[in-house]
Amino acid sequence: MRRLTDRLYAWWCARTVREKRLLAVMLALLAAVLFWLAVVRPVLDWRGQAAADRADAEAELAGVQTALRLVTPNAAARPVIDSEGFESLVLRTAEGAGLHISTGMEPGGGLAFRIPDASSAGLFGWMSALERDYGITVVSLGVVENTDATLQVEGVLSRQP
Repeated sequence: MRRLTDRLYAWWCARTVREKRLLAVMLALLAAVLFWLAVVRPVLDWRGQAAADRADAEAELAGVQTALRLVTPNAAARPVIDSEGFESLVLRTAEGAGLHISTGMEPGGGLAFRIPDASSAGLFGWMSALERDYGITVVSLGVVENTDATLQVEGVLSRQP
């Protein structure tokens, strides 16, 4: 390695001042071109691809939301909760989903619930059915995984008018 640097140094010293300047300009231009090709162009390409991906995702989201509006029944078609009662409806649907639930009223009018051991599919399917079929939404939700891979859940449900 030392021999190579000695030879390059000797070669460089043998150049005139004009040649050294021309070589320095050439190396600077070469570095600029390599920087452009290795850094700037890929970044610009990635940015353009990200913009295209975002536009595609927004179009897909709009399509999904439109399809969801077509599939989701409107509020007028939902069954009336008051005939059965809010708490009894929640207890009945939870039992139908195989969940062991305890409830209590919140000061703000919501219904607090606690489930000591629930499967994720049963829990989230039950909450989805409550919202879809009865207009009951989950206002707050706390989930902790038990050692046996079940979920311990605490939350508050609320009726939509």
